[in-house]
Amino acid sequence: MFKNLGVLFAVVIVVLIIVFGPIATIWALNTLFPALAIPYTFETWCAAVVLGSVIQGASFSSKK
Repeated sequence: MFKNLGVLFAVVIVVLIIVFGPIATIWALNTLFPALAIPYTFETWCAAVVLGSVIQGASFSSKK
C-alpha cells in the first residue's frame, strides 16, 4: 500500500516540476531582468521547455 503511494507521490512531483518549471523560469527571468517583460502564455511556456531541454541535453557526462 505505502509503496504504491510513494510511486504515485513521485509521479505527481515529476509532473508538477514539468508543468511549473518553465513558468518558474519565466518568472525568474522577469524578476531578474524587468526589461524583458516576458508574458505568461502557452507559447512562452513551450519556448522555456525547448530551451531547458537544449541546455539539459548540451551537458552530459560519461563514466569510464
